[in-house]
Amino acid sequence: MKYFYNFPEIPFIDRSVITIGMFDGVHLGHAKVVAKCVKIAKQKGISSVVISFSNHPSSYFNSKNESKNSLLSPDKEKIRWIESLGIDYLFMIPFDNYIAHLPAENFIEDILLAKFGINDLVLGYDNRFGFQRKGSVDFVNEHYSSQINAYSIDVAKIENEIISSSLIKEYVIQGNISKANTMLGRSYSLQGKVVHGHHKGRELGFPTANIELEDIDKLIPGLGVYISCLKVDGTPYYGVTNIGKRPTITQDTYISIETHLFDFQDDIYEKEVELYLFEKIRDEKKFNSLQELIEQISLDIKFTKSQLAKIHITS
Repeated sequence: MKYFYNFPEIPFIDRSVITIGMFDGVHLGHAKVVAKCVKIAKQKGISSVVISFSNHPSSYFNSKNESKNSLLSPDKEKIRWIESLGIDYLFMIPFDNYIAHLPAENFIEDILLAKFGINDLVLGYDNRFGFQRKGSVDFVNEHYSSQINAYSIDVAKIENEIISSSLIKEYVIQGNISKANTMLGRSYSLQGKVVHGHHKGRELGFPTANIELEDIDKLIPGLGVYISCLKVDGTPYYGVTNIGKRPTITQDTYISIETHLFDFQDDIYEKEVELYLFEKIRDEKKFNSLQELIEQISLDIKFTKSQLAKIHITS
């Protein structure tokens, strides 16, 4: 797959199948849309294209809505997951004043037809594009049916809930990682680097890998203790992760991400790692003493080890 951060200035592709959307999380609903796009392209022997955005449209319309810690999949992750679905070209354009006010007709004629030679358009059931969200499958069928075949993809559901990025975000914030994972179709993960912390975990007898996020836009799960797995140089190591402010020890003002790995002694400082989260086992709390904290961590580890046979990474 080739990806770009802006539209080409000249015609780029002769014929293509295109889908458009933010695709935050690239969840099972998104995968359903992209799969249709890829299938049509392969059947016709033409290119498949995803047009997405490098910033969330909501951050444009509401300047107070900062992107920090708000995305299920920042750019690097989105590129990774969309590529895994077999797309030929991905365009991650800025959602700016030009795009926000571009009429649907101009989007179709000046971009989709002129630059990409669009043959087919595939959209999710509720997806719209163009100024005031005028562009839709119905709009294309009404005005451009002689040039473009337009398809609407039905909703994807799990347990009667419509899969959506906003719902998955709610589950992640709540700490309901197992439900979020089901809707994503893979284990929610955090990418980052192992950095030095206060070394309090080592003093307590439970050394931890402190993870500094690679991208500040990444959504951090709700505070608490999670069954987890840390991939180091491609090798998975299981453990327990605390996401929180460590109220018993330091009462940090920032959120730390610390993972205690089972039977692991290697020095991995400055290593790039990926942390997979499977299940939240308890909320973070302040204990009356360090001894109480040590006893609880021991219980967390014992419980997590009892669950490992049921756990596996899906990516």
